[in-house]
Amino acid sequence: MTKNKLLELFENHKGEYLSGEAIAQSLGLSRTAIWKNINLLREEGYDIESTKKKGYILNANSDILSKMKLQQFLDKSFPIDHVEMHKVVDSTNKRALASYVAKEKNWIVVASEEQEKGEAKEEASFYSPQGKGVYMSVAIDLNSPMDAMDTIIKQNSEAVRVVIREITQVDTEIGEDNNLYYNNRKLSGIMTQMYIEAESKTIKSMIVGIGIYVHGADEKAIALTEITGEYCNRSELIARVLNKLYAYYGR
Repeated sequence: MTKNKLLELFENHKGEYLSGEAIAQSLGLSRTAIWKNINLLREEGYDIESTKKKGYILNANSDILSKMKLQQFLDKSFPIDHVEMHKVVDSTNKRALASYVAKEKNWIVVASEEQEKGEAKEEASFYSPQGKGVYMSVAIDLNSPMDAMDTIIKQNSEAVRVVIREITQVDTEIGEDNNLYYNNRKLSGIMTQMYIEAESKTIKSMIVGIGIYVHGADEKAIALTEITGEYCNRSELIARVLNKLYAYYGR
């Protein structure tokens, strides 16, 4: 809890120096407790520097996936306890499916800093190095008719397209493969896997796998920061995409 409060303080003052005295007064912590919890945050990957006579600073471009940061932007009615954040997974799609089956809960979300075997359409792989992009999957109950399939697939791509435009003002196009492109270069991959009950001809559920190149991309693709030249927070992207999907399917 202390570590989370300290992180929240740093996030609210990202790129600004905070003196040990100011932190102590704000959180009611001893200098020893501050030092200990800052080291814990550093171990998790947060870029916190210390300078004599200035104090501590969280680098303005520090972008570790954070459930706390996610909550700042997430719809208050979204089941936050269903969100999993990992350092590394084989595939967020596979992990989301496994959790969905095991927990028997709707709106299972898996996000990771890295994928070892990121999945794309037609058994291709998705470029997923540590800390460079959004790698997320969402398992959602549907109970929709089969003729809604194309509409649902397009909606999923549209959700990501709209969020990217809202946050970065970058306009993308939805390709024939339902991925997003900027100047004919891939910016995001969206893959929808559906689970169908044959007898009733019903789409019972789906897993939406979403990858967005944020801080880096492979050779033929392009990243958001390459387009804008500006920092973009991955936790905010994830939250706002979830809000769009929740508006489509969660009401």
